[in-house]
Amino acid sequence: MVSKYMEDTMSVDTVFAAAVEKLAQEQNKELKELVHNTMKLSTPDVSLREFKRIYRPDKQGRHRSLTLREAYEFSRAFGKTIDEMIALGLLEC
Repeated sequence: MVSKYMEDTMSVDTVFAAAVEKLAQEQNKELKELVHNTMKLSTPDVSLREFKRIYRPDKQGRHRSLTLREAYEFSRAFGKTIDEMIALGLLEC
């Protein structure tokens, strides 16, 4: 039986966020700017904070889900398909 902890760690959102960070580092793109352009929240700092809540909850234990539109925009920014991003994220996790 799989524990709940393992399921949370291997969610698609977490895998996708790992791929975004890996590709941003490889392509020398600034993560804060990339996240802000995709998520379009009030400020770049808020966008980055919300992005980090995808794979690590905040102090109150709140997670954030990645929307399909956000996943699509991230994959377009890197010139990859969503499937390629998920495959890369699985290698990182």
